[in-house]
Amino acid sequence: MVVRTVNAVKELCSKIFHPLMAKSINVNIGDVGISITGHSELTDWEIAPSYFPFICEEKPDIRVNMRRGTPDGKATRKFFGSYPIWDLYRSNGNSIIKFYDEMSGLARALTFENHLNEADLLFPDATDQFIDPFYGPVLELLMINYLAQSRGVVLHSCGIKSGESGLLFVGESAAGKSTLTRLWNQAGDVEILSDDRTIVRKNDGDYWMYGTPWYGDAKFGSPQSVKLDRIYFIQHGAANSVRTIKGAESVQNLLTCSSPPYWDADGMEFTIDLFSDLTASVPCYELFVKPDMEIVDYIHAHGEESKANFIGVDAELLAQGARQQPSLR
Repeated sequence: MVVRTVNAVKELCSKIFHPLMAKSINVNIGDVGISITGHSELTDWEIAPSYFPFICEEKPDIRVNMRRGTPDGKATRKFFGSYPIWDLYRSNGNSIIKFYDEMSGLARALTFENHLNEADLLFPDATDQFIDPFYGPVLELLMINYLAQSRGVVLHSCGIKSGESGLLFVGESAAGKSTLTRLWNQAGDVEILSDDRTIVRKNDGDYWMYGTPWYGDAKFGSPQSVKLDRIYFIQHGAANSVRTIKGAESVQNLLTCSSPPYWDADGMEFTIDLFSDLTASVPCYELFVKPDMEIVDYIHAHGEESKANFIGVDAELLAQGARQQPSLR
């Protein structure tokens, strides 16, 4: 399987879309369809290269309308923020996220109601604003709020599809996600879903992970998905080693390495419940990583060992059940 990098896709798409401008576009990220449409004079904007692989023609779940203007009403109550990038306000039941409010030429606002079927991305009137719906964390925050409605989560992680196995390497900034991604890419025969942001959702009783366009230093992002088989919480180490973790420790690690909706009580309750169920359903490990190619073979070997142990436990449980069955004689 050929691993697609953003640069490779950009080169391909530059031959198809030229100039790379649009007035409307549909993308699918994490099995969520998003349409972005420019209104009034906002009908000629560049498509960010990282979004090329996610372009689709599917019916959207969320419609984003780009307009000139400012949010209706006075946003009097600030709920949360990450100064100086964004601040969340509430007004008359609507959410208003103001981005770069104190940065000349970058200011914009995202407004939406609780059901989040539709959102407005507003740019100030009569200014030469930087018109780009993909700039900054606008669409990522939109997705975080949408997934928090009992749909899924965004994790700070490197997602690897190796054969039919889904491996998630979770870590905070500087934990080594991008380095690990590059090592897997050298190994070949993998699909790198993301080197920094991966979406996890539960479908038909199984957890699946999805790539996103919100890449890190290694700049890998793929629209592919795969069933999640193992979760590794990565740390720097002098040698490769692994230990099994369960329960509250694994849940806390996920909370630390995610973008939970702290401003949304129902969303936080859902997120914690999802993490509890996820860590009970998918094996979790703490992984100390020596940053060289040996780590790839180490993970493959650990996967085979884990399968063997699972089969052994399963066989023993079956044997116990057989011994406990009453005789038919």
